[in-house]
Amino acid sequence: MSEICQSLIDDYLSGSLQLTDLEDGFSSIFTSTPASYSQAQNYLQELYSSNQIEAERYTEIASLISTININSTLSNTTADCDVSYFSEEKTLHLTDITDYTSGGTDGDSNDKTLIVRINSNSNSANTEPANRPLSRTPVSTAEVIDKPHRTKRYDNLGPGVTLKDRFVLLEKLGQGGMGVVFKAKDLLKVEAQDKDPYVAIKVLTDAFKKYSGSFIALQREASKAQRLAHPNIATVYDFDRDANTVFMTMEYLKGKPLNQLIKELNKKPLKLDHALHIIEELSSGLAYAHEKQLIHSDFKPGNCFLLSDGQVKLLDFGIARASTQTDEERDNTMFDPAKLCAVTPAYATPEMFAGMNPDPRDDIYGLACVSYQLLSGGRHPYNKVASPKIKELGIKPKPLKGLNRRQQKTLIKALAVNREERIGSVVEFANGMRSKKSHAKKIILAALIALVLGAGAGYKPALTFINEQKLYDKISLIKQGNKALMIETIWSLEQLNPEQQKIISVSLRREIITHYRDRIRSVFRPKEGLYDYPEAQNLLSQAKRHYPDSVALSTIEDQIKEQKDRLMNSLTSLYQRYFRTGKLVKSSNGEDITTVIPLIKRVDPKSYLLTDKKLADTYLSEAENFIAKREYENAANYIDTGLKLFPDDLRLQSLNKQINARSQN
Repeated sequence: MSEICQSLIDDYLSGSLQLTDLEDGFSSIFTSTPASYSQAQNYLQELYSSNQIEAERYTEIASLISTININSTLSNTTADCDVSYFSEEKTLHLTDITDYTSGGTDGDSNDKTLIVRINSNSNSANTEPANRPLSRTPVSTAEVIDKPHRTKRYDNLGPGVTLKDRFVLLEKLGQGGMGVVFKAKDLLKVEAQDKDPYVAIKVLTDAFKKYSGSFIALQREASKAQRLAHPNIATVYDFDRDANTVFMTMEYLKGKPLNQLIKELNKKPLKLDHALHIIEELSSGLAYAHEKQLIHSDFKPGNCFLLSDGQVKLLDFGIARASTQTDEERDNTMFDPAKLCAVTPAYATPEMFAGMNPDPRDDIYGLACVSYQLLSGGRHPYNKVASPKIKELGIKPKPLKGLNRRQQKTLIKALAVNREERIGSVVEFANGMRSKKSHAKKIILAALIALVLGAGAGYKPALTFINEQKLYDKISLIKQGNKALMIETIWSLEQLNPEQQKIISVSLRREIITHYRDRIRSVFRPKEGLYDYPEAQNLLSQAKRHYPDSVALSTIEDQIKEQKDRLMNSLTSLYQRYFRTGKLVKSSNGEDITTVIPLIKRVDPKSYLLTDKKLADTYLSEAENFIAKREYENAANYIDTGLKLFPDDLRLQSLNKQINARSQN
């Protein structure tokens, strides 16, 4: 990361990077790797000490770095970029959609991801479709500037190359418009004797380096994807750079992408239950992302993956955008999909073609198209015609056999071409597509119980068998992804008898540990603005009660402890700096002690800094000094701030009463 910080500073000083781009770059890097803040400061200090930078420039950049550091600590950075994952579709520049409005001779033509170049001067918040031809503005030629005198280059990146002396590339898995994905072996995992040492690595392609801010775009994808901790979303581990190679590491998935599965369905269609199970898992992952205010924006079969064990994962939130993104954030985004949109014609809505703001209903349209293909033996509902031409051609999806009336109605509504007519949420879609539970098992079970009780003898062993069978049925449902049942089972685990507890613990070991891991990540991930370390410790203790011998839980414990210690060191350093420099009340740029103390309280409620008598004394003495100068407004500011931090301090309370009495007279 130090080389990236150096590159940003060098590029700014050379004039090849604007100040707003420098700010964006630092924001991304500091959010991803907090330690890079000190690396950037150290490099800047080296330049100043060796007279390679003027004092004015030094002060400007140092102030920017300091401001961004505290802001990145306090808030989450939204990532916006365009990346493909395990997808073999090419990324093309779309200048005219007329070639993609019919199925054509190439059945896969509308499965390819197309880059829609929108005029950079257009208002991305515009909600009216564009009636003019899409702009043919040439792509920016700004490139990632490498430092060949500092690092080696990987000109022929491929199997056999080792990145960062850690990741050995083994084979190429696929390629998209922005990155090439390799299977790699993590030597650190090998050293730790991990049974599964493999990861997937997405490497930034040379072609994509032509886009300004490309390595920041990849980092932002990693940062954003790390926010999505869900069993049906592929896990992203980290972002890094080795020489001229920018990459991110992800979990290695064994199985096949849904576009490959769909091609096979004309020979061997899926059973209805299997197709509905896949749709349920896709909906679960997408609903979670929408709950986190993230829209995928390129939902298609190639971005969905069916694992060997039957689980389904969503891939590539690369061009996803935060649905709560403000105009200011949009203006400051170096790689904004509103200006360079990627769409896949067969799965994109008319609003996406028009460059309108992303909406959850855009994803629902893509989800509905994929669902239709899974249920129909691979047929696309609109024969892969691009959505802007569907109404003109009068195409309507045909009803599918095997679905009940409610499911048919839900699917057709989700496939509506007009956004306003489409289903409004993934949860509503999932509920409408879900099969009604059959009561057959309950009837058979009730009859069996009645028969056994009527027979009298031997009813205890039979009831034991029935109870165990119900337990295994519950385990099966949990393994299929029933999240509510998982939570209910964990809560009631200690109420079961020892034998039942053993069955649950052994059968669902992986699922329960994963559940706790995800819950810990949902409360404590400092990079994402989640600082509740005490709750993370509480959840970890609950998990270790069930699995005290778990290596995975011990690893998680070490990781969150390391993150907590690193975060507290940073916060303590900020606290001490602001205390020394007298930044004790709220400032316009947020660089003051009042922004640090609430974070310390969340991370470590027992920290000695929260009861620091010296700080309370300082608020008191500063307030008294202002009173002596008759600057009562400033005095009241220090008293109010002091009381918020130390509400039980009698001296501050007394002085506050004096100030209030004076203001009333």
